Amino acid sequence: MLSFLKGFAAFLDYRYWFNPNPVPLGPSLVSGILAFFGWFLFLAIVLYFVARSLKKRDGLKAEVFRRFAGLLFMTGCAGLVALFLAYEQIPFLGMRLWFLATFLYFIIKLGFVTVYAVREYPARRSQVVARERLERWLPQKHKK
Repeated sequence: MLSFLKGFAAFLDYRYWFNPNPVPLGPSLVSGILAFFGWFLFLAIVLYFVARSLKKRDGLKAEVFRRFAGLLFMTGCAGLVALFLAYEQIPFLGMRLWFLATFLYFIIKLGFVTVYAVREYPARRSQVVARERLERWLPQKHKK
């Protein structure tokens, strides 16, 4: 019934994650992990430029994009550092645990960014719209 999970049995063994001198990563796994975290960095750069272009028109939306870009950038960098340390087989620092820590960081930080985008962004947006609506009818200072 669950025969498709046989290949993932190593992931369920604590020795896989906490081995201070793990088996070296294979070339295909290294290239796959490199491409995965490379995409994180690429998307972070794209989102950073999107946020930068939106900053003058819509600062709040730019803030949401900037937060997602920061998340992707930090996760990509941490993943590449963990990959380098695992590839060089440095004791303790090359443990597979650091990939798990990077994944957990990504999930937790993604939750915070999502909460900001879903809860705080609409509230701040409505405050800005209400302030603009009020300021439209207030007298403006004249520049000399």
